[in-house]
Amino acid sequence: MKDFLLITLFFISFSSVAQMKQRVADDFYAKEEYAKCVEMYDELVEKAISGHKKGKTENIRKAAESHFHLFQMEEAIVHYKQLYTRGELTEHDRMHFIDALRFSEEYDFCTKIARESAQSFPENTFFARFVANENNFYKLFSDSSFYKVTEASINSGKGDFSPAFYGHSLVFSSKSKNAGFLTQKYGWDDAYYLNIMQSNFEEDSVLQTPKMLKNHFVSKAHDGPVSFNENNTEMIITQNTLGKKKGKEVIVLSLYFSYFKDGEWGELIPFPYNNEKYNVGHGVLSHDGTKLYFVSDMPGGYGETDIYVSRRMHGAWSEPENLGTMINTERKEMCPFVEEGKLYFASNGHFGLGGLDIFETSLESNSTPKNIGYPVNTSKDDFGLIFDHSGRLGFLSSNRGDHIDRIYHVVKRKANIQLIVNVFEKYKELEFVPEQPVTIKNMVTNEELVLLTDSLGVLNTSIDANTEYRIYTSKEEFVLVKEASVQTEQVRTDTTFVRELILKPTTIQIHIRVVEKGTGKIIPFATTTITDYGSQTDTTLTTDENGMVTIVVDRNKTLWAHGSKKGFIDADISFNTANENDKVFDVELALSPIRKGETFKLENIFYDLNKSTLREESKASLDKLAQFLLDNDLKIELSAHTDSRGSSAYNKRLSQARAQSCVDYLLSKGVAKKNIRAKGYGETRLVNRCRNGVKCSEEEHQENRRTEVKILEVN
Repeated sequence: MKDFLLITLFFISFSSVAQMKQRVADDFYAKEEYAKCVEMYDELVEKAISGHKKGKTENIRKAAESHFHLFQMEEAIVHYKQLYTRGELTEHDRMHFIDALRFSEEYDFCTKIARESAQSFPENTFFARFVANENNFYKLFSDSSFYKVTEASINSGKGDFSPAFYGHSLVFSSKSKNAGFLTQKYGWDDAYYLNIMQSNFEEDSVLQTPKMLKNHFVSKAHDGPVSFNENNTEMIITQNTLGKKKGKEVIVLSLYFSYFKDGEWGELIPFPYNNEKYNVGHGVLSHDGTKLYFVSDMPGGYGETDIYVSRRMHGAWSEPENLGTMINTERKEMCPFVEEGKLYFASNGHFGLGGLDIFETSLESNSTPKNIGYPVNTSKDDFGLIFDHSGRLGFLSSNRGDHIDRIYHVVKRKANIQLIVNVFEKYKELEFVPEQPVTIKNMVTNEELVLLTDSLGVLNTSIDANTEYRIYTSKEEFVLVKEASVQTEQVRTDTTFVRELILKPTTIQIHIRVVEKGTGKIIPFATTTITDYGSQTDTTLTTDENGMVTIVVDRNKTLWAHGSKKGFIDADISFNTANENDKVFDVELALSPIRKGETFKLENIFYDLNKSTLREESKASLDKLAQFLLDNDLKIELSAHTDSRGSSAYNKRLSQARAQSCVDYLLSKGVAKKNIRAKGYGETRLVNRCRNGVKCSEEEHQENRRTEVKILEVN
């Protein structure tokens, strides 16, 4: 009986201890003092499992969450996997499980959990965003040569982060110093409260040993992060203050301003939108000091913490405005920094490598933030990125390595942006244009740079980032099909832009060759005339010893070529220069030797409808015939013909009158009356089937309406 009582008392005592440990652990957990409760939860979970009990699910969850908040991700993953095996993962658990797996670079298993979570919780945008980008993990490593990240010399190894430029120094928040002998440690991670440290720059950006920035605003709780305006006359500091949430006293973050006057910083002035019910912190000013960007978990936001902006108008700050869902997610956005129109911030809601990743976006355009990628971002927490005015030298905070926040020096290599311009002339195949001037206009500065293509017709030059360019060229007898443009605003890596400029020729070279009809023998020193009826212009040229003439004419024209030489019958040909594929258009004029009985058609002889009156455009062709008759001592018959429509008698009279009109005009040009006679044949010599009663097209009837010349005698 005595032994039984001892055993009973032992189990009662053990049960009481376990219950007490549970209450103490839960109390610390409720206060977010994870460093004090994490081992208790591990013991409670382990004893339940070793005792062949399923274990209390809530203890497993709290053990996982405690390790997670202390960045002990391997231990957190063990507990999350226990919940996963039990089928007890909540929506919130799954988000932290994914974070822990990314933190430990277990990307494949992380993707598996994300896919399952997206199916179980289709309304969760975090899961959906993750699955949509799951193939982009390794793309975030593609620009690894663009940044060089090295640990700064100022780290204490106890927690240093959120750097800010202050004159010729760097200030940052640190857990390395105890502000006073009564200062307590922070229960979340059992570290000292934050204090502000300052390290001056030496030559070559070397930092001196940091010292604590002492002033009346240094408190015995968290101080920092801190930032300054452009002139270092205004400071914005984040401090802990007491607030209330659900009736309980809690610590919240608040923003304060201080102004440098008479050699010292003045009293702290609270930001008017501080509130005891929520956090307001991590403030940073725009370059002109008119906008304050900060982080808050105030009601009405989109996630755990969002980035807001307040505008300074007439010395007062406007109601904070949420930057919207393009920037803010359902998770945490924090640590804003503004530089040259860009907003840099940290987020664990946008797709990234793990933990907090750093993103950049334009404040002018509503574009999706870009993950800066490795090595700025890692699978751990990376945040608090700042750059100097060059945009190339900066610092960031990260707990990469041993999960302790440290400050890292960042050197951003300037992007090498190349522009290649290929200039072509458009023929059957595109042909490069060597040594062609190309104008590159900077649309930001309106500066124009004129460069030549090389011997191969290619231009290669460097251009600047954050600029829009207009690219064009011009050349005589060519028209540019389309200008080119390049936007480099979003370019962050080495990039080569290739653009084409295509010149379309407005002229074409015409080769006219004059030969003897039938034999094809060349006829040297013949007279050729190219007529543009549209502009009423003639160009007369003499063939060379090879029977050739060359002329450049406009494209998309209908022209007539006329050839003549003593001893030969003149020849005409119509051609169109709409051809866009060739450089040269070949035309051949075949002249027949003058022989008795030879008949040829006169082109471009026009009369008014049902009249014999010559139209003005007919005279050019008759002028050439007059010259032909004067150069060669000939007797001819000039005949006119009609189609079959109308009566035979009417057509006979009309054709005779028309033939006589031509003869009268030739006589006026000096042709001897004895060498020419007019003859109207009406419809008696049709050249096709279009007789009376036969249905024909207008084109077929036109073949019969003609004016001809027949050689009667060669003197």
